Amino acid sequence: MKSNYLYLGVVFFCFSPLLLVSAFPGYFYCEYEIGYFLVFHNVTEIFSVIVSFSIFGLGYFSYSQSRNAHTLFLGVGFLVVGLIDFMHALGYTGMPDFITQNSGNKSSQFWIFSRMITAMVLFGAIFIKPQENYRLVKKYFLLFFALLLAFVVFLLVIFYSEWIPKTYEQGKGLTNFKKNAEFVIIALLFFSLMIYRRATFYVSKRQRQYYLSAFIVCIFSEMVFAVYTSVFDVYNVIGHIYKIGAFYLIYKAVFLAAINDPYEKLIQSNRLLSGEIEENKVYAEVIRKSLREKESLVAEIFHRTKNSIQMVRSILMIQASDFPDDKNIQAIVEDTSIKIQTMSLVHDHLYANKDLSEIPVSDYLNSLVVMVRDTYPPSGAEIRVNIQVGEGSLLLDTAVPLGLVFTEVLSNSFKYAFPDHKVGEISILFSFQENVCHFEYGDNGVGLPVGFDLLKEKKLGLSLAKTIAEKQMRGTLSIDGTQGFRMKLSFPSDLYKRRV
Repeated sequence: MKSNYLYLGVVFFCFSPLLLVSAFPGYFYCEYEIGYFLVFHNVTEIFSVIVSFSIFGLGYFSYSQSRNAHTLFLGVGFLVVGLIDFMHALGYTGMPDFITQNSGNKSSQFWIFSRMITAMVLFGAIFIKPQENYRLVKKYFLLFFALLLAFVVFLLVIFYSEWIPKTYEQGKGLTNFKKNAEFVIIALLFFSLMIYRRATFYVSKRQRQYYLSAFIVCIFSEMVFAVYTSVFDVYNVIGHIYKIGAFYLIYKAVFLAAINDPYEKLIQSNRLLSGEIEENKVYAEVIRKSLREKESLVAEIFHRTKNSIQMVRSILMIQASDFPDDKNIQAIVEDTSIKIQTMSLVHDHLYANKDLSEIPVSDYLNSLVVMVRDTYPPSGAEIRVNIQVGEGSLLLDTAVPLGLVFTEVLSNSFKYAFPDHKVGEISILFSFQENVCHFEYGDNGVGLPVGFDLLKEKKLGLSLAKTIAEKQMRGTLSIDGTQGFRMKLSFPSDLYKRRV
């Protein structure tokens, strides 16, 4: 009964924006300028592409452990979806020409192919049972077929688009073919929803809820894309938001089957075997082997997470290159890039470290100093950084926020503290005392502006550092900028528990 209320809530949540726009078009309907819409469109599509590739990574690379044919089929299918969605983003009106001239019809053709393949993959996955062996459901065969299908779609839309019925006409809107194709996709999704309700392959009730909710959101997304008249209007915005939501729900469902379920089964097996270690040495070896596989998989996840984070950073830098003269955008991208690299370094250290839960503080802080120095090389001034760190390590949940606070103040010192080209001295102290960590930072620069009030600061900078320190790290942070810059941060070291 509770599940029914959940699905009704999803329907209501998706239906409300459409009702508001259609009932009060004067207030809610609008068409956006191409520059603003392109930024939104590129962000949402790139996010969808990353989620699609993540679904592929989960289903494909976990198959050797999970042997889950259902998630393998879904993962390879979403590889095709991600590739075509990427082509759709590149071929969108307003973007630089993607081989041939971009147009609304070109991007819409890519869109129809992507949505139809999505619906067919979700429908086909119904008949792939997780633990059964299928002659044609093989990793390399599916991967070859997926890449071939994406290449065929690329050739058709780019070089032989006249073979495909038009989907969009400038000044007129969607063609009948596009609308009918969307209705066919909606019908296929609805039919799949009815079958998925009775499916028995779910690893948990929560996975079933993710799948059914994803179908509902997908249906509403396709409904939106069957009625819009401009590629830059509010319906396009709503449709892309729905699409992101649906893809995220599918990712969560696949994650439960590909990662959570195998881990839960592994943990259950370990519990059963651990009680018999003294009686049977064979069981002890099985446990050691399973733990090695677990650590290997976790290390691989850290590695792929680092790569995914770096991919997001690269995409952000590429996007910013379209606005070389906009200093605000460049500053935002530069600041965001530093934060992304800070988080990426944690996963890099975890992957390289034998202990998959924590990293040495000294190595991490030194890596961040090198990163900031490379990003903001001193111009004329000599900046010396003196680090004194006691022996100890930090868990992932503590290392990331500490790194964000540290890179924020260190970046500020390199950028603003020494404008008169004098010799700069930066001192960093980190120590452990019982269950409390103490972090002190100082420089001999110009300090903070007169009248600076951290509580009234509107920029993210130091206010973000204070929020992270007090809210996420449950610590206390104090700042003094009268003679140089000084910051003291104390936070509990036992706030989080080891994950591995």
